Amino acid sequence: MPRSQATDLYAVRENNLSLVLNMVRRAGAISRADLVRQTQLSATTVSALVNVLLESGFVVETGIGESSGGRPPIMLAFVYEARHVLGVEMGATHLTAVLMDLHGQIIGRQYQQFATLANPTGSINQITQLLQMIIAAAAINPSHLLGIGLAVPSPLDGENLDQLSTVIMPQWAGYDLKATLQPLFKLPVYLENDANAGVIAEQWWGRGRDYANLAYIKLGTGVGSGLIVKNEVYRGDGGTAGEIGHTTITSDGPLCRCGNRGCLESFVGAPALIAEVNQHRQINGEAAVHSINDIVAAANQHDPICRQVIDKAGAYLGIAIANLINLFNPGLIVLGGELAAAGNLLLTPVHQAVTQRAMSKAASEATITTSQLGANAIAIGAGTLVIHHAFQPANLGLTLGMKGR
Repeated sequence: MPRSQATDLYAVRENNLSLVLNMVRRAGAISRADLVRQTQLSATTVSALVNVLLESGFVVETGIGESSGGRPPIMLAFVYEARHVLGVEMGATHLTAVLMDLHGQIIGRQYQQFATLANPTGSINQITQLLQMIIAAAAINPSHLLGIGLAVPSPLDGENLDQLSTVIMPQWAGYDLKATLQPLFKLPVYLENDANAGVIAEQWWGRGRDYANLAYIKLGTGVGSGLIVKNEVYRGDGGTAGEIGHTTITSDGPLCRCGNRGCLESFVGAPALIAEVNQHRQINGEAAVHSINDIVAAANQHDPICRQVIDKAGAYLGIAIANLINLFNPGLIVLGGELAAAGNLLLTPVHQAVTQRAMSKAASEATITTSQLGANAIAIGAGTLVIHHAFQPANLGLTLGMKGR
């Protein structure tokens, strides 16, 4: 058989395998007859593909389904524990690593405070150690790992959008996370902006499962948003879409790290909020706060200054969200990051500002809420990148352990 013809046949087979496997994965359980009807492949083809998937361990036969008049069908179920993925959130001041099954359930987690922006070598060493620890603690067979997803606090550069932006992370010039980690773990490595990872997590596993158009706003040292438009992550022409933290709230505001003045981040980013609280506390002779968690905890204990600072941050954030709603018209906006733990203390002024400033129809149709995935949302989104890529036709041979067969 000519090589080109063999290549074409292999590609068709991989496409069909991906189609059937993803149909079983999304359904949870399905019969062969339903697969034939829904894929419009022949019964013989579906049977052959199912045999491959049964052999791989991703699919098992389970139970008897309801009969529609003939012989009761044997149901096929996806095995969500068949393989695992690793997800890493590389925050500006911390690292979070998770081990997940294929249903987004966290099997293991490691967390480390670390100043990543200024210490590339140390960050890579810490990421390596956290991943090794999490694999060892869970006693996972390395051959059952499908890959590593990395969410980074930066837009992505390069032809394939897989390099860190040195505008936001200048100390990382010349460092290649993918090229460093792939040979260490012998696994595919995927990079994504942290807010994009957050919106992916929300649509797959969180509050965004019923929405085709949604936004996730990450509130941390930096402020960014991930956007999904018609069920696809929207990155823009150069990969920088969603940088809501660097939209202007007021032209004569404080200097932002991007070099402009009055950016949203300079009002609601963690350093600005911590500095504002501590300025008041120093005047009053009170102990300083060191994190957003400290501010949220104090606000929950009715500390007036911390409540005032969160309320003002919510008002500024609401202005930015009103602009986002007017331009983008999402059905859902999810707030994540440490500040989102303030819950209604933050949401109330956000809603007030949005009601005042957004177009009334778009504002009334948009749901604004906090993430139910909590502090793990972005790491979960990073791991979800691996799941997404693993079941694409181009990667399926490697995923099923069949490359070259």
